[in-house]
Amino acid sequence: MKKKKTVKKTNRKKILAILIVILVLCLFIPSLVSLLTGERNIYKIDSRLKEIKKEKKNDKAGYETVAWLRVQGTNIDAPIIVYNNDEGTSAVDYIDKEDYLWNENPNPKLFNKVSILGHNILNLSAKPETGMEYFSRFDDLMSFIYTDFVKENKYVQYTIDGKDYMYKIFGVYFEEQFELDLYNETDYTKEQMKDFLKIVEKETLFDFDVEVNENDKVISLVTCTRMFGKDDSRDFVVVARQVREDESLINYDVEETNNYKDIKEMLKGDDSDEEV
Repeated sequence: MKKKKTVKKTNRKKILAILIVILVLCLFIPSLVSLLTGERNIYKIDSRLKEIKKEKKNDKAGYETVAWLRVQGTNIDAPIIVYNNDEGTSAVDYIDKEDYLWNENPNPKLFNKVSILGHNILNLSAKPETGMEYFSRFDDLMSFIYTDFVKENKYVQYTIDGKDYMYKIFGVYFEEQFELDLYNETDYTKEQMKDFLKIVEKETLFDFDVEVNENDKVISLVTCTRMFGKDDSRDFVVVARQVREDESLINYDVEETNNYKDIKEMLKGDDSDEEV
């Protein structure tokens, strides 16, 4: 009788052990599959709603804090302002902090085409620096000129209208300042979006494995650069599209395009900063 009880007890332990193993496998296998396939979040939302509320207390008559921007891999983590241009003034006339970014659209809301501008004052050489602690504004945006950096950093967080949105970077390019469309006050039409996406596809320095179409929402991050000399009028642009509902923040492939060949040669040259 005693032997039977011992056997039953041993069987229970075996069954319990098996159940524990099955439970552990159920929890572990999905994570392992995600790790092996690259389907794991490489960037997480870190809400900036409280920061916007706090920053609004510093607003002045000429401008209003309406949004916030974070860019993966950089120190770009700053408020976005819009301004009252009734008197022909610019956002920069009201800035009393080094880390402001701005939106030229006087009607701040989540449009399907958003343009955020910021100064690059401290990173003007033909061979831009990356990750310097003293960078502010959009100085660190120039990090996206480097292939290795782009492969590791692909997401943008844009906080507006009481919500944090994530965007996947799909284009990095230079464009003449006077050709940039920064002032739309409404959503892009489907035709306008198609035209814009064609420009990005033609000019981008990198080919991102990201599907984009006229139904997506996109954001452009724009700053000045002196990579081509102080008299050149091109701006540096990083473009991302909003993460869709069925997507995770996973890694994805990036390759250099033919447009990058000249840039690669430039980056081999003089790395001395141009005098501001």
